Amino acid sequence: MLNVLIVDDELLMRIGLKSLINWEEEGFRIMGEAANGKEALELAEAAAPDLIVTDIKMPVMDGLELIREVQRDRPDCQYVILSCLDEFHYAQEAIRLGAADYLIKSDMKSSQLLRVLDVVKKRAAKTTRKEMDGMPPGSVKESIEYLKETLFKEVISGYKGERDIAASRESLRIRVQDGPMLLAKFRIDRFEYLRRKYVEQDEKLLRYAVLNILEEIIPRQRQKEIIVMNSAEYVLLMEWLDDGPPREFEKLVDKIQEAMNDFLNLTMSIGASKADGYKGIRKAFQEADEALDDLFFSSGNGLVYYDRPRKKERCIQRFVWKGAALRSFRQDAELGSETALAFLEELKEQLREGGYTKQAARSAYIRVLGLISSCFPVLPDSDEDGLNVYEKLLREERLEGLHRTVVDYLNSCRSLLTDKELPRSYAEQACEMMRQLYTEDISLQFVAEKINVNASYLSRIFKRETGVNFVGYLTRLRMEKAKAMLRENRLKVYEVAERVGYPNTAYFSKLFKKHCGMTPEEFRGSAGESKK
Repeated sequence: MLNVLIVDDELLMRIGLKSLINWEEEGFRIMGEAANGKEALELAEAAAPDLIVTDIKMPVMDGLELIREVQRDRPDCQYVILSCLDEFHYAQEAIRLGAADYLIKSDMKSSQLLRVLDVVKKRAAKTTRKEMDGMPPGSVKESIEYLKETLFKEVISGYKGERDIAASRESLRIRVQDGPMLLAKFRIDRFEYLRRKYVEQDEKLLRYAVLNILEEIIPRQRQKEIIVMNSAEYVLLMEWLDDGPPREFEKLVDKIQEAMNDFLNLTMSIGASKADGYKGIRKAFQEADEALDDLFFSSGNGLVYYDRPRKKERCIQRFVWKGAALRSFRQDAELGSETALAFLEELKEQLREGGYTKQAARSAYIRVLGLISSCFPVLPDSDEDGLNVYEKLLREERLEGLHRTVVDYLNSCRSLLTDKELPRSYAEQACEMMRQLYTEDISLQFVAEKINVNASYLSRIFKRETGVNFVGYLTRLRMEKAKAMLRENRLKVYEVAERVGYPNTAYFSKLFKKHCGMTPEEFRGSAGESKK
């Protein structure tokens, strides 16, 4: 049975294609569908389809780019293109990329689809024979490992089950028996950072290195299978020897973490659960995923078991702030008081113990970052990887990482303030710049950049020193300049509006009346009367 993934941004097209023939009678199983190439790529990475039937023109990622991406990890996957008549040159490009055939959407019949699927089946059979017949022992072993990995991925995804494993156990040399087993999901921490290191090289090098370390450290005499889900995630299946988790597994995790750090400069998060034989693999995988969620709040060696007593259910979606506490923190941060660090430490513990979700914790630290940014005139640049502090927060996978990022940011802001000799008041500089440039389209952000200061900080300090906000000050300045021009009685109203920075005369007149109690024409008239 060949697994099929259908990709088209039109729902009716996907429904029609699925209904056109009895796929299973023809030896095909529809494993999923997607509305664009990006969704399809995620499904393909998780479930390894044998055939992708895809539209060419789609939002987010088109069919040609999808083919190129999937080919990197699944060179044996086949493709059938869905094309409109005016897209034929795209279909030709897809054929050059290795697509088996194409179908014209407006003229699709069951007989045409069956003909194309027959081509796909013959190519699949030919590929299998070529892979398995007359190959060197090493190549045969690689093929078996690949087929075995694909089988377990499909079991985890729910497309296959225990019978498929049992039926393939001998031919694929599956090492774990159908009995109680430990399932552990290993996930590389901060993977996006690490990925940049391998962008020039093949990510396969990383996968090979991680797989090799796991194989070497886990004792050879233990029945085990290791499945590479993708470059960041790996699943271990290992026999369960006693009533609890394998006694040596925590020691193995320590050794694995040490080796990963020494050889690859990375750490891993591990969620583990117990699988009740082959039939329990998918459920255990889902439980290991849940355990990884719990790990966000943990500060241990990176391992969490699903079957340990669960902590308080984490369902609180939002951290409620006390206004007085925030004001106090901002003052402490500005003054460089150690109380600010104590506030952050207390926040971390509240989030850890209070039943908050990961999203609530992340949002709380983002709020704190905003407060810190408004306290300092000069802020740190992006890090050596080109990431600003908000991007770093979004990529952190542990509460400890969020906390460390914010503390480091606060300390960096303080250091910049200490190292920089501050000029005269930023509010004074802003006022002077407005007096010079009031005729132009200027904003708080524009002025802040010109005087090299953080816009949030300038906004707060400006209001504190002048008693009015930035926009209020600029508007008042422009109105005074406008009144002076109107008194001279030489310029038309639209000319006055343009000269004080308002290209829209109607908006200027409305604003003038709001601030002066009369229209520009009325003001000019009253000014003329007073001269007499």
